[in-house]
Amino acid sequence: MIRVLHNSLFISIVSGHFFVDILNSAFPIIMAALALQMGLSNAQLGLAATIYAIVGSLTQPLFGYAADRWGSRLFAVGGIFWMATFFAVAGLLPGWSGLILLLFAGLGSAAFHPQAAMNARYAAEPAVASGTSVFFLFGQAGLAIGPGLAGVMIAQLGLKSTLLTLAALMIPAALLLSIFMPTQHYAPPSKQQQATTPSRAAHWPILAIVAFLLLLALRSWPISAITTFFPKLLGDLGFAPQEFGLSLTAFMMGAAVGGVAAGWLADHWRRRVVVFLSLALAPVPLWALLTVDPRSPLLLLTAAGAGFLIGAPHSILVLLAQSMMPHRMALASGLVLGFMFTAGALGTYATGFLADQIGLQGALGMLPALVIGAALCSAMLPTTKTLTAATVISSEAVPAD
Repeated sequence: MIRVLHNSLFISIVSGHFFVDILNSAFPIIMAALALQMGLSNAQLGLAATIYAIVGSLTQPLFGYAADRWGSRLFAVGGIFWMATFFAVAGLLPGWSGLILLLFAGLGSAAFHPQAAMNARYAAEPAVASGTSVFFLFGQAGLAIGPGLAGVMIAQLGLKSTLLTLAALMIPAALLLSIFMPTQHYAPPSKQQQATTPSRAAHWPILAIVAFLLLLALRSWPISAITTFFPKLLGDLGFAPQEFGLSLTAFMMGAAVGGVAAGWLADHWRRRVVVFLSLALAPVPLWALLTVDPRSPLLLLTAAGAGFLIGAPHSILVLLAQSMMPHRMALASGLVLGFMFTAGALGTYATGFLADQIGLQGALGMLPALVIGAALCSAMLPTTKTLTAATVISSEAVPAD
C-alpha cells in the first residue's frame, strides 16, 4: 500500500478525488444557505438535492463508455474544470440562474469518477484492492471535510466568496492530473486477440448478478438515508449544527477507514468473505446509533463503528464490477458508481416519504434490516480471486474500435 503513495499518477488521482468530493459534500450546505436567501421550500430544496444527485450519477456510465473509447484524461481533467467553472459562475450570478448552474455542476463529478477509479486501479497494481481503497479513502475524507469547511467559509466569507474559493481549490488538482494522467485507456481486444487470448472477465451467473445489484442498492440506501436524515433527527431534538455535524463526520470518517481496512484484507482474503463479514456485523452499531442517547459519548463511537462496517465494502464492490468487464473498466466503474448513487438517492426519497407517515425515528429504524438483506445478497456472490488490471494500451498506438 505504501508503494502507491510514491506514484505520481496515483497521487494526482486521489488529490482530484479529494477536492471533487469536497465540492460534492459542500453542495447541501450551500443549498441550505441559498434556501434562506431565496426562500426555498423544503420540497424545492429536496428536489434540488435529488437533481444534483441524479445528474452526477446516471451520466457516469456514459462518461465511462466514452473514456474507454477515447481516453480518460480528457474527461477526468475536464470534469474537474467543469465543476470549478460552474461553482465559480454560480457565485457570480444571482438567484435562480446561479442555482441552476450549481445543479449541473454535478456533471463534472460524473465525468471524473469512472476515469479516476479505473486509473487508480491501474496505478496501484498489483495491490489493486488496497490501492482502490486508498482512492476511496481520499474521497470519503473530502466528503467528511466539505460540509464543515463550507459552513465555516459561508459564515466568515459569505456565499459568493465561498463558491469562488471552492472553485479555486480545484485548479491545482486539475493541473496535476493534466500532467501525470497519460492519454491511454483500456482498449477492447480485437477479434484476433479474442480468438487467441483467454478471456480474463469474471463470468457470473444471472442469479449472482441480480444478488450483486440488490447488494449495491440495499447498502447504498442506508448510507444515503443516514447522511441526509440523521442530522435532521438530531436537529429536531434541539442539537446545534456543529453537534450533529460532528456525528456525521464520525460516520463518514469511519467509512473511509473501513474502506482502507477492507481493501487490505481483500488483497489477502476472498473478497466475498470480507464483504459478507462487514455487512453482517454492520447492523449492530447502526442499530445502536439510532437508539443510543444522543447526549451520550457513545454517539460518536457508534457513528464511527456503523460507518466503518457499512462503508468497508465500497472499493471491493467497484473492483468486482471491474472484474466483469476488464476491457471496459471505465464503463464498469461508471455503471457501478452511478447505480449506487442513484439507488441511494431513490432510497433517501423513500425514507423521507416513509418518515412523513410513521415518523423519522421509525423510518430510520428500518435501515438495519436493509443492511442484513445486503449481507445475505453478498453470500450469493461467486468466489473471486484477485484479478490484475487489464492491459493498458496507449491510445496513440492502438485506437479503440
